Amino acid sequence: MTGDGPNGHDTLPESAFDIVYVIEARFEGGVSTAVATELDDLLFQTNPPLVGIVLIKAHLLGLPWPVHPGIRKHITSGQLRVLRPTERWTTQIALVHHPVVFANLPREPLPVRAERAILVLHHPLFDNGGKRQYDLEEVESNILATLSKECFIAPVSPVVRRSLRRHIPKSGIVVDEDWLNVIEPADWPFDTTRPAPDPDHIVIGRHARPDRLKWPDTRAEAEQIYGANRSDVEIRILGGGPFLDMLYTAPLPENWIQHPFDSEGVAAFLSGLDFYVYYHATDWSEAFGRTILEALACGLVTILPPHFEEMFGAAALYAKPADVMDLIDTFVADPDAYHRQRRAARTWVMRHHAAAYRATDRVKLYGLRDRTRDAPPATPELNGKARANVLFLSTNGIGVGHLTQQLAIADRLPQDTVQAVFVSMSFSLKVARDAGYPTFYLPHHKHLGAGHEQWNDILAEELFDLIRNLQPRLVAYDGTAVFGGVAAAPDEFPDMLSLWVRRAMWRECHRGFVGMHTHFSGVIEPGELAGDLDHGPTKDMIDYVHVTEPVLHIDPAARTPRAAARAHYGLSDRDLVVALQLGSGANFDTAQLRRDAIQALLRDPRVRILEIVSPLAPMPDPVRSAGDRLVQLREFPSFLNSTALDAAVGVAGYNSFHEQIYGGIPTLFIPNEAPEMDSQLTRAQWANVMGMGLCLRARHVGSGLGDAIAHLLDDTQRAHMRAVMAELPTPKGAAEVAAIVADYSAMIRTDRWPFDAYLR
Repeated sequence: MTGDGPNGHDTLPESAFDIVYVIEARFEGGVSTAVATELDDLLFQTNPPLVGIVLIKAHLLGLPWPVHPGIRKHITSGQLRVLRPTERWTTQIALVHHPVVFANLPREPLPVRAERAILVLHHPLFDNGGKRQYDLEEVESNILATLSKECFIAPVSPVVRRSLRRHIPKSGIVVDEDWLNVIEPADWPFDTTRPAPDPDHIVIGRHARPDRLKWPDTRAEAEQIYGANRSDVEIRILGGGPFLDMLYTAPLPENWIQHPFDSEGVAAFLSGLDFYVYYHATDWSEAFGRTILEALACGLVTILPPHFEEMFGAAALYAKPADVMDLIDTFVADPDAYHRQRRAARTWVMRHHAAAYRATDRVKLYGLRDRTRDAPPATPELNGKARANVLFLSTNGIGVGHLTQQLAIADRLPQDTVQAVFVSMSFSLKVARDAGYPTFYLPHHKHLGAGHEQWNDILAEELFDLIRNLQPRLVAYDGTAVFGGVAAAPDEFPDMLSLWVRRAMWRECHRGFVGMHTHFSGVIEPGELAGDLDHGPTKDMIDYVHVTEPVLHIDPAARTPRAAARAHYGLSDRDLVVALQLGSGANFDTAQLRRDAIQALLRDPRVRILEIVSPLAPMPDPVRSAGDRLVQLREFPSFLNSTALDAAVGVAGYNSFHEQIYGGIPTLFIPNEAPEMDSQLTRAQWANVMGMGLCLRARHVGSGLGDAIAHLLDDTQRAHMRAVMAELPTPKGAAEVAAIVADYSAMIRTDRWPFDAYLR
């Protein structure tokens, strides 16, 4: 590209894309849902435009939220192309949804230049208290400097338009037509057979992202609006959480049923309601009310504060807080009026907001030309970088756990755009090298005999050199302990994003590391099957963490078929095969336990033992009396051939525990309870209580091992455990974390002032 303008091009060549979204795609609520609906229309056409997306990390979201699922599905399908920071593209139209995206200048050049930009204002310039919410002139100035020489401003509602008043930038062009939210009616079904509410069980609901401003100012007002403690009323809240307990001081009314916010489950939630009631804080000014539109689309009788009437007209009902429950009782007593109001709500949405008013037609009003190419040209790259480096950094650990979890993520990254590089203090780093990844070893101070302070200084310098030379877009750290050297190195690169992928189930001795989250852009916690039993230090910090489903390196369905797995080990169909996996033994003396377990297992003549030895452990002495009934081997990943197993005896580390449970392998868990470990005992006890495994503490082995193994080898008991485990859905945590890592590696930061290098 040629020219002297921003991003290196002044006179634009023929556009490679028709439309590019430049957005913060991680918003949970209305903004992202509105964008997702637009994309549904744009991309599901017979001859769709070429659409790209630039992922922005704006300052409003501190957590490592994933990209909104409605947007993510189009990225995953390949229809929505992520434009990466190393690329340079042009587009006809750039759509900037929400002013927060350009509240600050980008920290690096954008990968796209647009013929014109449209700034969609999803938020009023001032709240109801008169407080300015953003600097519109600065936002537009940043767009003109980095994205396009021409910027149109499109409010989403009369409320937003009115808030602009005399504060329109000198160069700004505010369009006459509001950028109204559209909705796809098929996604919000209207049940024509729904009966009138049961007077003895009236179900009232509301949904919104968890934010105190989305709720009335006082508890007294909220209880008045939402029928506190009325025995005939159930209040269902989608988007509740700890913030609500703090806002109104727990305990909350007994008839308030809270559910965490889930953007994918809203339609199902709304289908179970009789009424939708939404009131918010006095200072909050709702720009439009996407959640209200969704409720109306489902034909819910909706009650709102009077100021919403100019937006929703006859589709809703309007009342002061003191009159809400009386109004509900009136409609419960008059089923005909109830059904008329339901039809009025649905009809109004179909007339004013149905997706028949297509996103493509709207964008054409801003000069979008017909598509001129079938695909964008070959990716223009900067400095020959075809892929972005992501640095997977891990501590030493006791076994292969940290690296296994990182491999689960790395193996699911888009290989054409992301290069995973492994840096570890673990002797088991070979497993990453064997998987084909570039690796760097950094010795832990235990292996050097070095003092903590000196070692951390050296570690920081080593990481600094690695980051400076590799120039990763992202550092993903896996470990419970965050060493000073680990924290210091990313701090030297304030524009680089970093994620701390840490497990839960902490013991109290690790509490001092909880506050280290401030050194990272976000914290991701792979889910735990036994998570409800976790009461360790990380529970105090859950507001700073994004929790995924459990992470598995290998999907259970991708394992080797049973017959081939048995042939791989030289086993016959007649064998009762039991795996013995007791870990590295680095902090858990398993020598006697191993001997006792082998002897107990061999008492059953059907048993053949498959002893899978950790890559970090010496090969144990063979047991002569076992003969060929004991097969010893090292294998990673051993889960790949675990279909050969009938049962297992082993520890309850994160990876092995979840592999055994999701793999349907009846297991006797003997947890490693060394103080520096996570709470393996909690996992093992959970499996025992849920009927998915057995638990035996190491110090109880002497008296209980024989009975526990006899229980494990009982055919009826194993069948029962397998049946219970088979009910579990396959977890998608690894793919979810990989998607977040890939997205973060493509993000451009506008979340900090561009020249404040030390504000994280």
